[in-house]
Amino acid sequence: MTRTKSLVVFSTLVLGLLGVHFADKIVAAQAEKDKAPAFTLKLLNGGDLKSSELEGKVTVLKFVASW
Repeated sequence: MTRTKSLVVFSTLVLGLLGVHFADKIVAAQAEKDKAPAFTLKLLNGGDLKSSELEGKVTVLKFVASW
């Protein structure tokens, strides 16, 4: 594995572990606030996923960009 790939894998693991560590605090903070606005996501298979289908489930949205 190249050094760049190793760094990407390591960074992803570290960020994932941090996310798990702070997940309970995030959930508690969100419970005190209003619900997230309704949204619909386009799926790769052509379907749609509505936020109402996820109600009552822990959901993590990850936005990734590459410049």
